[in-house]
Amino acid sequence: MGLYNTKLELITSLLRKTNRNLPTLVIMFKNFFYVAIRGFIRQKGTSLLNILGLAIGLASATLIFIYVQDELTYDNMHPAPDLTYGIGQDFTNFRGETAPRPTIPPGWGNMLKDQLPEVAEVFRYMHMGFPSNMKNPDRDDALLTEEGTVFLVEKTYPNVMYFPLLQGDKDHVFSQLNSIVLSETAAQRLFGTTDVLGRLLEMKHIALTDEYIPLKITGVMKDYPRNSHLRPDYLLPIELLDAKLRENLDVSIADFLSSMDRFDVFTYVRLVEGADVAKVEAGLDRMVKEHLQDKASRYQPFLSNITDFHFDEKVDWTRWNASASFESMIVFSSIGLLILLIACINYMNLATAKSAKRAREVGVRKSVGGSRWSLVGQFMLESVLTTFIALVLALALVAIVLPAFSRLADKSFTLASLLDVSIIGNLVLIGLLVALISGSYPALFLSSFKPTEVLKGNLTLGKGPAYFRKTLVVIQFAVSVLLIVSTGVILQQMNMIQSSKLYDQADEIVSIRFGGGIAPLERYGALRNELLRDPQISEVTLAVHLPRRENFGLLLTSFALPDISGDQEYDWKHLRGDYHFPDVFDMELVAGRSFDVQNSNDSSNYVINETAVRTLNMLPEEVIGLNLRDTRTRENGRIIGVVKDFPFESIYNNIKPMVIQAKIHRFNQILYVKLPARDMSSKIAEIERIWKATLPGVPFDYWFLSEEFGRMYRAELKLSNLVLLFCVLAVLIACLGLYGLASYTAEQKTKEIGVRKVLGATVPQIVWMLLADFLKMILIACLIALPLGYLLMQDWLQNFVYRIGLSWIVFAISIAIIVGLTLLTVAYESIKASIVNPAKSLKYK
Repeated sequence: MGLYNTKLELITSLLRKTNRNLPTLVIMFKNFFYVAIRGFIRQKGTSLLNILGLAIGLASATLIFIYVQDELTYDNMHPAPDLTYGIGQDFTNFRGETAPRPTIPPGWGNMLKDQLPEVAEVFRYMHMGFPSNMKNPDRDDALLTEEGTVFLVEKTYPNVMYFPLLQGDKDHVFSQLNSIVLSETAAQRLFGTTDVLGRLLEMKHIALTDEYIPLKITGVMKDYPRNSHLRPDYLLPIELLDAKLRENLDVSIADFLSSMDRFDVFTYVRLVEGADVAKVEAGLDRMVKEHLQDKASRYQPFLSNITDFHFDEKVDWTRWNASASFESMIVFSSIGLLILLIACINYMNLATAKSAKRAREVGVRKSVGGSRWSLVGQFMLESVLTTFIALVLALALVAIVLPAFSRLADKSFTLASLLDVSIIGNLVLIGLLVALISGSYPALFLSSFKPTEVLKGNLTLGKGPAYFRKTLVVIQFAVSVLLIVSTGVILQQMNMIQSSKLYDQADEIVSIRFGGGIAPLERYGALRNELLRDPQISEVTLAVHLPRRENFGLLLTSFALPDISGDQEYDWKHLRGDYHFPDVFDMELVAGRSFDVQNSNDSSNYVINETAVRTLNMLPEEVIGLNLRDTRTRENGRIIGVVKDFPFESIYNNIKPMVIQAKIHRFNQILYVKLPARDMSSKIAEIERIWKATLPGVPFDYWFLSEEFGRMYRAELKLSNLVLLFCVLAVLIACLGLYGLASYTAEQKTKEIGVRKVLGATVPQIVWMLLADFLKMILIACLIALPLGYLLMQDWLQNFVYRIGLSWIVFAISIAIIVGLTLLTVAYESIKASIVNPAKSLKYK
């Protein structure tokens, strides 16, 4: 106490020295500040719980706010995002089926620029469908490009799209035919430096050339931010297509870019200021009808603003960077608000619970002339000060965890993201709002005490404050239960996604890029034989890219079954690989047999899945031996087997009728190697050694099948991870508040506990007395939260074609978790209070 009094006297003397000549308002504010600091020092435990709870809540809300802002500002970096639109079309095929496309015939862009004054600029590009081989001429090895990083673009690219050029002339980077612009990352990977302007780069791609061609580096650009739907590492002039177009299609690049219905490209327009988008759409539709006449009914063009791409549910403009659900932004924002609500509830609960200790202070100040509103100001200042300290601590916490959070959220957040002016401004606003909400009720409640009753010791709080605190605790419990239920259902659904036939062994199958101009098919046999010399490698196959993500292409083929339906055509999925394809993926036969490597005729035969059999309204045994004809190539074969259905696409899609053929696809080739469950890294190194020895100069690019599933369900897995994180934080904040309230409750009932122990009450009875109220509040909270959680999760699950059923087990586990955490949180203080010597308890004042 001596040290405390010394500190208090020092603070008092310093404040008195500065009192001279200060305006009354400043003096009053300074006194408020002094009283607040004194209160913090006297009530260290309560202050610490309040600050810690608010800090965790504000840190959580800050992380959520940074994430949501990043998502909502997708594609805002472009020169005129509000005026930039992508053009798509609702395309109707010859069967009358209509589907949206993010591409249009390139000739439409010419019409727009020539005939509509509302269009300021048009930009078109094409994506390289397979990885490109990029080679530094000074090195022997080559580098494979990643998906969605190589684009063939028009010269108008810098006029429409974000183009952060660091080196080179913006107006002339695409003037030369064999030119290329690199990102900083691409330059570093290939040359080890970004100072590469003017150097040569060699490139090979199946769509451009069969051999490496030299390209001159005419520009180096900054890496694109992650919240852009395009993130190019390599930009090439679209005129590079000319040679291949002439060779394969007898079409020049000029003819290609003028085509009205033969090809499709990505097309963007930048409109003039004040242009009417509806008028542009109508004008384009009119011009398409005039030019295509009878064919025009198959095309219905539409425009979409570039800033809407990321959340577009109709068209997948992003293709390589998975689009997001706007509902997830609502989910995250709601979680942030709920966490702040829980933190505010903690503050209000502890402040009103400690009201009796502040009653005498209120009585004295009112008796010497203090107004109620000056007291409100005092208590609100305490709330603001507490929130400010919590906000500073929250920012420190965010700075510490930001790198880990960035990895979890699949973002590239840095401290610069946190120090953004809009972020800081909004955080200050949120802090003030939290201070106002959390401090308002305690301020109004404490300032309402009557001095005559307080100073006589007749203060009766009544049941109102107690009921209010219990209501707040019920809300806390309800929010916590709702978050736990939601998290449990989301995790269960994600687990179901990962339990498919392909995913079961996804960690044991390594995928290696082979086709698409990367490795020569004639070397596959030698490579396979070398790999199988290792007794721990059980299977090797060459097949199409699995699982099938949305931008991989449809792999549809029209088949006919002349034995039962004549020339009727069936559009079925067509998966192709070698004879070993079904074995590597452990496909289960339900009828017939698999491919026989000793039977050369099996390359023309087929294995189909159960869904295809059901399409024919037949039994699996009945289809064995039926003739199956590819209507495009006119190839005939027989159905030799039926395999169990397995999801080879996203579970957002129904399992489609599928045909498997033991004939390797011309371009779509991935090498699959089944590895032992242990010692993966050494096996990968051995595979790479064999690859380089068998295929010298061919780049080695691999990933595990599980990683492809991770890319397919990136948004869902990210959602589940983030929801789990913030659910844990919300429950932690609630537990902090419960601990403080339990401590106060035990303190208030000290004398009652002593009396009960003297009268023979046991420790369990006293603990139960203290816990009973909390358990009742949990029961009420569950009655509110469980039906609400059921309805919300039932609605969320409707997004999936294949989904879990809402089991009572999830709800039971949620109740068990919240009850268990409450018992752990409250029981400590309850047990501590129940074992105190009653002689000490009865002396308690």
